[in-house]
Amino acid sequence: MVMKNNFLIFASLWVSLVFISCGADSSEKADSENVLEKEGMNQSHEVYKEFLANIRKLCGNTYLGEPVYPIDDPEHPFYNQPILLSFSICEEDMVFMPLQVGENTSRTWQLTLTEEGLLLKHDHRHEDGTHEDLSMYGGFATGGGTALSQFFPADNETAEMLPEASTNVWNMVIHPDEGIFEYILHRHGNLRFHAVIDISEPVEQMN
Repeated sequence: MVMKNNFLIFASLWVSLVFISCGADSSEKADSENVLEKEGMNQSHEVYKEFLANIRKLCGNTYLGEPVYPIDDPEHPFYNQPILLSFSICEEDMVFMPLQVGENTSRTWQLTLTEEGLLLKHDHRHEDGTHEDLSMYGGFATGGGTALSQFFPADNETAEMLPEASTNVWNMVIHPDEGIFEYILHRHGNLRFHAVIDISEPVEQMN
């Protein structure tokens, strides 16, 4: 009887130690994952800062560009239109890029560094300054970009505003050696729009 009781006590202690050990392992694993996630976020933020710093090198200037895809769709708002891209509002955590397409000055690309990450928004306004129905769509950078290239998948706000754009992924790329800035949009994994801006030489400011 004594041996049986001792066995039960030993078994109970062993089970308790196992649970404690497993709990400690789980806690340590969670702590480790949190540290890695935080380190990853910090690394991404540093890359975002580097990307914005490279964008800011263009600040105060306006550059000429053109759409390279699609180039044969008369229904597209950019069809056969020159593009003027200005880098006007430039701060450490914010760059606003007004875009003129032909005579249309309604568009502004906005990059903002927040605690959550690097956010791209498309600000569309009427001539009186009020927002158009489709405005402020975009999303946060994926975290897998570089100091010269970032990808921005559509966020929930965009998906609710424009369901067909829920799979949008915007890509901004700087090619300092070639003097080129690219703006690329994919939807459903297919190329939807591609513009190339010549940043090798500024042109006159937009009106």
